[in-house]
Amino acid sequence: MRLTDSQKANFLQKKGEKTPVFVRFSTVTLGREFPDEARNPRGFAIKFYTKEGNYDLVGLNFPVFFCRDPIQGPDVIRSQYRSPENFLLDQDALFDLLANTPEANHAGLMFFSDHGTPVGWRFNHGYGCHTFRWINQKGEFFYIKYHFIAKHGQKQFDRTEATRISGIDPDYCKRDLWETIERGEQVEWTAKVQIMKPDQADPEKLGFDPFDVTKVWPRDQYPMHEFGRLVLNKNPENYHRDVEQAAFSPGSMVPGIGDSPDPLLQFRMFFYRDAQYHRIGVNLHQIPVNCPFMSQSLSSLNFDGPMRVDANHAGNKQYAPNSFSHKFRMDAAEPAFAVSDNICSRKSHYWHEGKKSDYTQATELRRRVMSDKARTNTINNTADLLRLVKFPLIQVIFSLLLSPLVCTAR
Repeated sequence: MRLTDSQKANFLQKKGEKTPVFVRFSTVTLGREFPDEARNPRGFAIKFYTKEGNYDLVGLNFPVFFCRDPIQGPDVIRSQYRSPENFLLDQDALFDLLANTPEANHAGLMFFSDHGTPVGWRFNHGYGCHTFRWINQKGEFFYIKYHFIAKHGQKQFDRTEATRISGIDPDYCKRDLWETIERGEQVEWTAKVQIMKPDQADPEKLGFDPFDVTKVWPRDQYPMHEFGRLVLNKNPENYHRDVEQAAFSPGSMVPGIGDSPDPLLQFRMFFYRDAQYHRIGVNLHQIPVNCPFMSQSLSSLNFDGPMRVDANHAGNKQYAPNSFSHKFRMDAAEPAFAVSDNICSRKSHYWHEGKKSDYTQATELRRRVMSDKARTNTINNTADLLRLVKFPLIQVIFSLLLSPLVCTAR
């Protein structure tokens, strides 16, 4: 199957088509006062300025996240914050949450491995993490996962080297990326996608829930298909204007791109947008970095708001549907996806909950993917932070969490 047969997004249809992008790299939970090489997941967010509007893809340098329940998402972030009591890092909170969240062992293993201290931004792979949909002209859809593979490979510092670099140059990642692009060198990733047909998305047959963001799709079953290149060749002109005010939302999609039943994705689609309106303001799309400047038609009904200085939609009607503009586009209608369990009950909606299968992929990561050196570094990195935990009970619980993973791996 050709990739163009699996989706109708305008910016992916024509071979050689160039779409402007803005990419924001970040640490996920650590503040600006931290050195770039502190242990943390790395944000990998892409804004595509397509002719049909802006498309935001908000991911990580890990292919998985720490939780699948959306209500727990903010808790994961808060567990890695500084303590509100004394403004010190609280390792008790970090290990306590991980110990009480079995599905977190997959991302947690990556967090404590050298993936938590990558060599700058440009030697990171990027992942969409969630399952999305590609929709074609026939109204058919396919579930997909995004992968952006660093052209020059994935590289990490070990704990000792990361600590040394943090002391010498706390801005190592920012400086390395900036100076590389200023020298005229292109920073590049190969854009790839895994594709799953809707009738294949059955956890009973797969042995894993394809919509669970704590799980990956095996590449031997769902191979990678290349669909483009991601190239960075220009630095921001002003950090505050172009980076600090960049606003991303997984709900910003274009015709041909859709969501999936992933609960965490559904949650992020609305709360990210709300957070950006609160942080920047309702007119955030007037800021150059957020402006859909490539769009050939704009159907937003965002009227009024503080500091509105453009035409404010001029004579357009401020309601929809109407007889004058903002017509419904049949070709942009999304096909529905089937949901097998539509009964409200106390039964868990998470297929892996309470099952040993939550340890399977983390075990495979440790046993088959990691080298002997990577496994040793992961153990040492974990022990280095676990020794800072004050409450012995948390250390015991965390050890019990890891025991199925370690025992199976041996």
